[in-house]
Amino acid sequence: MFHLGIIFLVTYLVGSINFGLILGYIQGLDLRSQGSGNAGATNALRILGTRSGIFVFIGDALKGYLALYVCNLIHFQQESLLFSSSDYLFLALIFSLIGHCYPIWFNFRGGKGAATALGAFLFIDPYFAVFPIIGFLVVFLISRFVGLSTISAFFILFLQTFFIDHGIHHNFHAFSLVIFLFIFYTHRSNIKSMFKGTEEKL
Repeated sequence: MFHLGIIFLVTYLVGSINFGLILGYIQGLDLRSQGSGNAGATNALRILGTRSGIFVFIGDALKGYLALYVCNLIHFQQESLLFSSSDYLFLALIFSLIGHCYPIWFNFRGGKGAATALGAFLFIDPYFAVFPIIGFLVVFLISRFVGLSTISAFFILFLQTFFIDHGIHHNFHAFSLVIFLFIFYTHRSNIKSMFKGTEEKL
């Protein structure tokens, strides 16, 4: 149980490193007070420019990947495990998402978690990211709404767990549903804006 706490702490702290806020502070502003008020890659792209947006997206994805890599290093050092290896990775994914969205370094106001979740899933199995990315691009090209495209991508990821096994632990169904609901929740403001007709297109 102790090493589960260590995994929680480390992956949460890794997730709490917010590249959008760091980059914004370097340029003398707080992304949370600009544009959509979000500290993620999309708002960074709008406020700081294309290169900054790409940098933030890659940084947020890499930290999701790194969080699970660190989790692997920690739990494989243990002789006895409470859960399966894949369950530890899924829990680390959730902890890193919580860190990204509610970072201790930035008054618990961060991003929405999509890029971080993508990086984590790329660590688990890059194969599972293919169809969600395609789905994201299709919805985005049709609607130009990043929030809607992101929600659609994670819904596709959840659906495909029922059709593509690929050697993944059966708990992947439940965890992918939890991640989808988490992403849906963090994008609730986008959903409200779409219903009101005020959502900004990219």
